[in-house]
Order: sequence, then structure tokens, then C-alpha cells
Amino acid sequence: MDVNEKISRLYQEYRADLEAARTAEKRGNINGAKKLYRQAALDLCEMASLESGETKRQRILHAEEILNKAKSLETSPQEKPHTAVAASTATEGNSSGKQAENGDGAEKNPWECEGIPSTTFDDVVGMEDVKKLIRERVINQIRYPDVYAQFKLKGGTGVLLFGLPGTGKTTIARAIAHEFNAPLYTVKGSDVRNKWVGESEKLIRQLFDKARSTPTSLIFFDDFDDLGKKRQNDGDHNDKIIVELINQMDGFRENTNTIVLLAASNKPWMIDSALMRPGRFEHHFYVPLANHEARILLVKKNLSDVPVVSGIDMDQVSDMLKGYNGADIVSVVKGAKLAAINRTIKLQSSGEQGTCPVTYDDFVEAAAE
Repeated sequence: MDVNEKISRLYQEYRADLEAARTAEKRGNINGAKKLYRQAALDLCEMASLESGETKRQRILHAEEILNKAKSLETSPQEKPHTAVAASTATEGNSSGKQAENGDGAEKNPWECEGIPSTTFDDVVGMEDVKKLIRERVINQIRYPDVYAQFKLKGGTGVLLFGLPGTGKTTIARAIAHEFNAPLYTVKGSDVRNKWVGESEKLIRQLFDKARSTPTSLIFFDDFDDLGKKRQNDGDHNDKIIVELINQMDGFRENTNTIVLLAASNKPWMIDSALMRPGRFEHHFYVPLANHEARILLVKKNLSDVPVVSGIDMDQVSDMLKGYNGADIVSVVKGAKLAAINRTIKLQSSGEQGTCPVTYDDFVEAAAE
């Protein structure tokens, strides 16, 4: 998305938030109106950060006017009771309106786990060295703490998986959760980042509170270099997120349950160093591209029970796919299957019977696309 597209999107959000704020104020939902006015001001400030000159100055001045409007509501007479209809109206036009008060006074924890993943380490093709390290340094030390204590060896429960995109980091995280037979909470930066002051930190606290509600839980931060990026020490919104993450991670020692923290990153050098200290993400496992043998295994796994011409040289197929990540290899196999499917349909459409198997040439064509 280029700068003009971002500004256009932000402008639409600003208009929706401003309209929702005015509607909420008119309906008597003062608390919701204040939040929505602040949100509209933040939209303008974000637009200003992408602009320059007089346009930028006018955006900032307008944002200040809207913030003053929100502030004036704080000194307004006691807000009038508002109905459920009023509350729902205040959320129309933009998803950020969901942050307005719903009037029932009850705060719900927004985090829901996906349950116990069915993915196992058998689904992680190759990478035997990585799986061995994870079992020794993470899984076993949690399963057999007394044995590790006998040998004066203690490990943390924070694991950073780093490597190129598509190498299987998410699959490994899901397999770890399966090993523990525990629920998995998958978190992206967009799930946490919130323009409301203090809301991102609150979401992080709610996430950890939810994870503490079961004997064992796993939290998986996907694309962690986004959420955990280095602090600028200038009061930036992200700095506060890092501080809250550290506070929650350091609170592990007070937990009565087991929380395993997992994170995946394509750019580990961008992560704040404080998050990498002992007791936090102290285990760092590199997840490499599939080697020659792993590529063959991955191709064969995705060709299981599929019509394939006999005699395909899998070494040649693997050499062809050197440098491909796991996701790309699966995509090439899919392309080869589709080529065989198209030939089979053409054959049967002509009135003939039979099935056209996948050939080596199908892989060549699929890899070239």
C-alpha cells in the first residue's frame, strides 16, 4: 500500500469515527463519544505523519480541536442514560467504534484460544536437529523438572523461532502445543495494537490472564519482529507495549500454572534486546530452509496416494527446488497435481477412460510459473 492509499484509508476511518462520535454524543453516550473523538484525532495525527508542509500543520490543528472537544465532554454534566440502540449506533461506520461503552458495565476478556492443535512433529518434515533441541531444552525440562533440577539445569519457557518466511515456524509452534496437550493462543501485532491510549497494554494483560486460566497454556506471537521491535525510548506507543510484555513475562515466576511463550520472526535483529534475556525468550532456534532429503520427504508427503508416473527421479526434483521454502515446495507440488488433473479432464472429456499421472515435466512447468 503506497502513501496515498494509506492517507485515503485513514481519511475514511477519520470520517467514520467522527460521525460515530457525533451520533454517540447526540444519543447521550458521552463516554463512548469521548473515545470516538479521540480516535478521530489519532486518525488525523497518523495522516499528518505521512504528510508535510501546510497540509500537515492543518491536520495537527484539526486534531487538537477534536481533542479539545473530547476534553470538554469530561466536564459536561453527568451523562444521560443511553439505550442499547444508542450504544449500537455509536459503533456504526467503523470497527473502532466497538471500543465504545456498551452500557452493561461488564468487561469481557476478548481472547479466545484455538484449542489443542492437531499438528504433530510428524507434520514438521525434516529439521530433526531443531526438533531434538526443542524436545531437550523446552519440552522435557517442563515435563521432567525434578530430573533437570538434579543436574542443576534450569531452562526458560520462552522460545524464539527465527528464519526465512515459509520455513515452518508456525507448524513447529502448533506441534509444541500438541505435545503439551495444551490450548494455543495465536497473536499477531494487529491483534494487540490499538490507537486508544492504554488499550494495547490492557489487551496484553488480558491475554496473559486468559493463559493463566488453564494448567498449561501456550502463547504464540507470529511475526514477533513487528510487535517486539526495538524501543526508541521516546514514549512511542510501541515502547509501552514492550514494557507491558516484559512485565507479564517476568510475572511467570509467580504463576501457579505453566505458560510457554513462543514467537516467530523473520528479522530477529529488530527485536528489543530486553525480550531476549534469561527468563524471557532465552531459547533461540534457527529454522532453516529444507535440505535435499527434507525436500524429497516434503514432495513425497504431498504426493501420498496420488497417481504418479513411475520412475520419477526425486533427486532431480529436489535439486530443482533447492532454495525454495516449504510453502513454495507445497505450491509447486500443487501445480504439478493441477497439470495432471487438467490432462485427465481433457482425456475423459474426449470420451476416453483413465487417469493421467503426475510427471517430472509437471514439476518443471510448475516450478517455472
